[in-house]
Amino acid sequence: MNNGPLPSRRAFLSDLLHLPADSKVRFLGCVKTYDVSKGHLYLEHNYPRPKHGNGTGATESACSVPVDINATLETMRSEDLSVGAWLNVLGYVRHQRQVWQSQPPPKQRQRQQEPPQNEAGPTITHSVYVDAVMVFPAGSVEIGEYERILKDLQVVEKTFGRSE
Repeated sequence: MNNGPLPSRRAFLSDLLHLPADSKVRFLGCVKTYDVSKGHLYLEHNYPRPKHGNGTGATESACSVPVDINATLETMRSEDLSVGAWLNVLGYVRHQRQVWQSQPPPKQRQRQQEPPQNEAGPTITHSVYVDAVMVFPAGSVEIGEYERILKDLQVVEKTFGRSE
């Protein structure tokens, strides 16, 4: 019997929205912005890419998730916080319940699990963020190859079941 911690689940950034709270995950993301006042990195990864346009001529935006890096700041380098840097993140998925008196801003709606209500009164939404335990540079990762391998791994885990 193993009394050690459970292994992390490798996931695409877009999968984080659908995982249960407190899931231990490892994922890859590209720095979009860094909110110094909150200690949050906003990471994105445009996967899966839409197969067809949305009919409006507009391009789909990449999924973006905030990552609380307050616990890891002392071990991070300044270049890890630079826009465009690819990072590996190990952490826990956290759900945050929010009550809006009106419709949430468009950027916030992208990270919700439930669509906003159109009725009068407050709207309750659930957003996701990751509480980072470890963050380290991805190095010269070949993104297309990473996506292919992770997708294949997820198919195998789904087919044969994941042992935890």
